[in-house]
Amino acid sequence: MAPGSTWLAQRVPLTLRPGDARWPGGILGLPPRDRPDQLFVAGSLPNLEGAVAIVGTRSPDEDALAFARELGAGLALSGRAVISGGAYGIDSAAHRGCLDAGGSTVAVLATGLKRAYPTDHDVLFDVIATQGALVCEDVDPDPKQLYGSAFLWRNRLIAALAEAVVVVQAPLRSGALSTARWGQRLKKRVYVVPSTPWHPRGRGCLDLLRSGAQICTSLSDVLSLPASAARPGAGTRSRRLKEPNHDEGLSAASRALWQLLRRGPRYPDELSVCLDMPAARVQEGLLSLQLMGRIRRRVDGTYEKTRNS
Repeated sequence: MAPGSTWLAQRVPLTLRPGDARWPGGILGLPPRDRPDQLFVAGSLPNLEGAVAIVGTRSPDEDALAFARELGAGLALSGRAVISGGAYGIDSAAHRGCLDAGGSTVAVLATGLKRAYPTDHDVLFDVIATQGALVCEDVDPDPKQLYGSAFLWRNRLIAALAEAVVVVQAPLRSGALSTARWGQRLKKRVYVVPSTPWHPRGRGCLDLLRSGAQICTSLSDVLSLPASAARPGAGTRSRRLKEPNHDEGLSAASRALWQLLRRGPRYPDELSVCLDMPAARVQEGLLSLQLMGRIRRRVDGTYEKTRNS
């Protein structure tokens, strides 16, 4: 069996077209001329509400790799899907972090399903197709057309499917910058992990910060703002636009805690680990939410949202 084809021998890709019930709503946010006519999916697309794209260089340093993996795991524990491109470096670290935490991740492939690249990621792609989905516009594109531009064109889909884009590490010529620019063009929240000015692997990140991207130093930064409900083409958009904004009046810490507690009860130390937030700040945020009547403490020591919140 050829590398990268393990999952293909066991699964028949699903073909999605505009108008299908499972067509990702985020695609409708793309300009009409940039929208794909169809998508092929190996696996099952997870709920993409609040999904976050994590992208970056294929040759990161060890600290950046660890950060991407931890961020992917934290997002999974907070109930959010992780989207990336399945490439070496930051992409694969984000996918693996999400998978290790039991989450769902989506890899958007530029080379099709039969020629999934990198070819030695066949095991990773197999797991992604089991816990999430592999997505592409063409199952088996002409190899003569698989130039660098195909990967850049793929990046619009990564940005469109996500609610936010996080660039962990990127030099000035990194393809991850195109994903971030698509995110800015689509009015998504774009986050950047800051780099030292003399670090060549992070100079692209500094340029993004100059263009208005937000700083990401931990999971709580990404969860500190509510997922956009008003962007064009958002899935279940009519229902979401009618929902009250439960995040109004909350501090950044309380908002991040609230996002997690809406998904189920948690212990304070678990919240601290998931959000990379100091215990004192967690307790402060929990107290604030309790005083507002948003949450209550259970007899087992966990905290949960109240029925009327």
